Amino acid sequence: MLLEHKLAVVTGASTGIGFATAQRFVAEGARVVISARNEDKLRQAAQKLGAHALPVVADAASPTDMQRLYKTAVDHFQREVNVVVANAGISRQTPVRETSLEHFSEVMNVNVGGVYSTVREALPSLSRPASIVLVASLAANQGTKNFSAYCASKAAVVSLAKSFAAEFVELGIRVNSISPGVANTPIFDTLGMTEAQLLEWAKVIPMKRPAEPAEIAAAILFLASDASRYMTGADIAVDGGMSGISPF
Repeated sequence: MLLEHKLAVVTGASTGIGFATAQRFVAEGARVVISARNEDKLRQAAQKLGAHALPVVADAASPTDMQRLYKTAVDHFQREVNVVVANAGISRQTPVRETSLEHFSEVMNVNVGGVYSTVREALPSLSRPASIVLVASLAANQGTKNFSAYCASKAAVVSLAKSFAAEFVELGIRVNSISPGVANTPIFDTLGMTEAQLLEWAKVIPMKRPAEPAEIAAAILFLASDASRYMTGADIAVDGGMSGISPF
């Protein structure tokens, strides 16, 4: 098993990619601390994951919450953290002419500030070596109408992964990012998109379908495990070919 005897922390883990990642980690032998802001959803996720998962309600953008999260992880499992997956994030439609600075700041605070806090507060609890995976998006490298704040935030996540990697390489801490494309996750519910609209959007994907969360989790597992031990500062696209194949 790829993560046997490892302790992992996954933020934004109550649903979607975060939950699928935690599920795969448990299957690969890890003990996993899962966090999210919604207590009910987090508790339900933990029940599905079983005894090897510990739920901790926390806001990734709160340094105090993240300090408590890592202390709880180390105290409960009596070991250092080996893997961190910074997955917590939000998506909002932000047409430029209709978006207030407060709305823009909310997206940036959660998607960028949350990643920064997740990584910074992890450092005292991390083993050496360790692996950190930041969940970015295909949107990091594409301009998308009405999603300027989200696209900017995910571009920042990719940039942070590279800067973190440069800063931590001498510590034995690897940092990589992953950029999913369109995935069948609850984040689309927050945008008011129906399943039919999601499938319509999927028509532009070379593989003609959205990703399932488990497919994204498989790539995160690779970056989290020793199978990728010679990789740091990289971004992996898991997007059904959207970033690499021309539609024409």
